Amino acid sequence: MFDHVLYDFAHLFAIFNPVGIVPSYLYFTRNVPIEARRWVAVRCVTIATIILLSFIVLGQIVLNALEIGLPAFSIAGGLVLLVISMRMIFESVDEPAGEEKGILTGTGDNPKDLAVFPLATPLIAGPGGIMVVVLLTNNNSASVPDQVATALVLLVIMVLTCLVLLTSGTVLRVLGKTGISVASRILGLLLAALSVQTILTGVLDTVRTAFSLS
Repeated sequence: MFDHVLYDFAHLFAIFNPVGIVPSYLYFTRNVPIEARRWVAVRCVTIATIILLSFIVLGQIVLNALEIGLPAFSIAGGLVLLVISMRMIFESVDEPAGEEKGILTGTGDNPKDLAVFPLATPLIAGPGGIMVVVLLTNNNSASVPDQVATALVLLVIMVLTCLVLLTSGTVLRVLGKTGISVASRILGLLLAALSVQTILTGVLDTVRTAFSLS
């Protein structure tokens, strides 16, 4: 169980990268009064958590309804995570650091709007994060206690993310853009390795299925 929790924590911490989203959070809340930023941080993390937990419960049901096999989803998810990890490694911290960087444009200064988009999704609960939580709670490989453990690890990561956002100004002053850049690149490298492993797992599962049917 400890190995499972550690494995999940490594995946989730790397993909959600709480420290790495600080520059983006400060960028999108730059016109929000300082006293309102704490409310925005709590609200966006809460919404992101609800989205992710919903996919833990319903994600595989949706895949089954669409007749999408988990090996195919693993390969697709691994490829997406690989692209995200490359962005984490090579992008500049001066740019908005989101999975959907191309669509993370201003949505006005209304804190309610910002908390939902682009902060809750796709900055926190983006495609990569959704894919990870679905893959980690695969009914074929994860028991109910394992899935509960994954959900609890996700909650810990979300609480950590909220704390980081609440203290984002201090984090940026302490680490600086250079420190955040280094941390994001290290996490990106770890995520790249995890994504390759996910792809290989999907390929091996596909091969096993093909041989068992032949």
